Amino acid sequence: MSDNENLHLVIVEGSRKRANSCVAMLEAAGYDVQLVQVQDTRALEAMSDQPLADIVLYGEGARIPEIEAVAACLAEHAVDIPLVALASDRTSPDSMPSGTSAVVSLDRPDELVSTIRMLLGDAALGRRICRLEEAVGTIQLQQRIDQLEKALQEKEKDCLTLVDNSRDAIAYVFNGDYLYANPACLAYYGMEELAELQGTPLLERVDADDHAVLEELLHNCHQAGDAMAVKIRLTDNQGRSRSTAVAFAPASFENRRCTRMTIRAPRKATVAGMITEASTQEQLFSAAFNRQYFMQAVEDSLKFQDRTGMFQTVTYVLLDDFRTIRENFGIYAGDQAIKNISALIQDNYGEEDTVSQFGDYVFAILSSSQDEDHAYLLADSLRKKVKKHVTVVGGQIVQTTCSIGMCVINEHMKNSQDVLSRADLACEVARSSGGNLVHVHSTAIDAQIGSEVELQCDSMIRKTIDDERLYLVYQPIVSLNSKAGGCYEVLLRVVDENGHVMLPGQFVSLAGKTGMSTEIDRWVIGSALKSLHDNRDEDDNIVFFVKVSSSTLSDGKFPAWLEKQLKKNKLQGSSLILEIPEANAVRNTDVTSGFINAVHKIGCQIAIEHFGYTSPPELLLDLAMDYLKIDGSLVDNLAYSSENQARVRSVVDFARTTKTQCIAERVDDASSLVTLWQYDVDYIQGNFVREPGREANYDFEDAIALHNLAEA
Repeated sequence: MSDNENLHLVIVEGSRKRANSCVAMLEAAGYDVQLVQVQDTRALEAMSDQPLADIVLYGEGARIPEIEAVAACLAEHAVDIPLVALASDRTSPDSMPSGTSAVVSLDRPDELVSTIRMLLGDAALGRRICRLEEAVGTIQLQQRIDQLEKALQEKEKDCLTLVDNSRDAIAYVFNGDYLYANPACLAYYGMEELAELQGTPLLERVDADDHAVLEELLHNCHQAGDAMAVKIRLTDNQGRSRSTAVAFAPASFENRRCTRMTIRAPRKATVAGMITEASTQEQLFSAAFNRQYFMQAVEDSLKFQDRTGMFQTVTYVLLDDFRTIRENFGIYAGDQAIKNISALIQDNYGEEDTVSQFGDYVFAILSSSQDEDHAYLLADSLRKKVKKHVTVVGGQIVQTTCSIGMCVINEHMKNSQDVLSRADLACEVARSSGGNLVHVHSTAIDAQIGSEVELQCDSMIRKTIDDERLYLVYQPIVSLNSKAGGCYEVLLRVVDENGHVMLPGQFVSLAGKTGMSTEIDRWVIGSALKSLHDNRDEDDNIVFFVKVSSSTLSDGKFPAWLEKQLKKNKLQGSSLILEIPEANAVRNTDVTSGFINAVHKIGCQIAIEHFGYTSPPELLLDLAMDYLKIDGSLVDNLAYSSENQARVRSVVDFARTTKTQCIAERVDDASSLVTLWQYDVDYIQGNFVREPGREANYDFEDAIALHNLAEA
């Protein structure tokens, strides 16, 4: 409290002496008090016309209004102004009048001053929070406006494309002058360049006898807001005049309110004409080749790859969870989004590249590049563009992300199907790793795939382990509730024979096909427990989260092996939490339940990961889980997606019902952090906290700063 800080005080008190006594106490504490005394009901009613008070004191008097009336007046005319009841003797909290913030005694000046100081601080904090919420709301609104403006610009581009390709002659008129005309309109007037018509008056091209009729029609058209047609005589560039039916309608062009002028082209109702028109319309939206053409292009690349001197790459693009978008927004909105993304893909690649739409929401691109790094940057550029892209249909905003798999064509690939299967596998690695990723197929694995696939993959996996080309990385999981202790998710990384680090999905997928998933799980868990033992010397509260595969769930010998590993590293079971993907958990709930019961006996806990997107939560009610990890796709764009917000809320509600703790995966921005904190999520994990690293050395004191940031 600074000296002589102003305090606007209202005191409801019959005695001037008692009122002055209160003022003296507060001035002695350093306040510069500006007093308004209310002695009767009339003065209370007039109080709403006074400047807002900082605090209101309620004392004694025969004529003063009841305290409930004072509280009601404050509720009606003011915002969060504390009301303090003054008592001659100490009044117990149970008898505190309704609507008051505190009851204090005038016999204890220090208590009066400290109570007022505390209430003023709380009120100031409340006002700051309100202002912050308003500021956040303003920022979010501005971001939404920016998104809509960008979407509008994209739609205007699409509309302009349609206008330019229309057989109808279309022009836009602003302030009586031609602003824009499509090629068909220029051809109608016998012109080649827009500059010949742009800026010239509309009436200059209309017969003088039709001027009055046209001016009246344009006035009525804008007054009614509807399209209107008229037959007038128009003059072309050679001075020839002809009677023409022209439609005029209010429109917008380049953010200007203007008039659209349309001269309909003759229509021929022939089958050939309809086929040509339908074909033209299809090309307006998508110039992507079909699957058959694309596969032949890949076959040709396989034949002539040594002659090009360039890297030939097949990129496989899957729009993430597009079925759900169609279910929620409808088929038409989904189709519009696909058409826009198709155009986005073609813009991202060169004219010499081949773009194909493989399925409803799958694209494939055959491209040439100088090296693999350049091809990857091109694919990652597309990923970012798709994530930022917004399609607006009927007032609804449609957004999605994509999973991208890349495959460099090499001598180990026999045919186009062989190439596509590798690109598809890489795409599946990206999708199963959470989506919105680019993954490159490992050519080191290609070198070991032949006629005896399983045997060679088995040998390759064993060689990878023997050569110690596996290692662990750690990503912190921090509490949003200032809980003590540190948690990490332990993640596997694999290095191929060329020294390139790859995401584990492709490696683990091959291990699953050869029956080696359990061996990989045991390597990861054994290595993690050894690392945990080493880190426990510095921090006894560290807990590791480790993933297990579906093969381990059905491995009856695993619990005994795990117990032995814990004893070997002198660790309690509570130091390890095993993660089971939701899809694996619900695939066979009996096996999953048996596994959970077995590891619970050892003292380990269970987390269900990738939760909340696919299966109904009720399928997991019978499983004794300890943690739920919210699927990362629900956290992405959380602050701006009402659908994701609703799903996250339902997950949190389900967690509270089942008495489990919630962890949000893939938290990559501050706005998601704030939203998760508001929803009372227990923990967060993601690159906003820290990217996975080789050392488990995160300073969990930073978690307190994250909590404070979210709370602010």
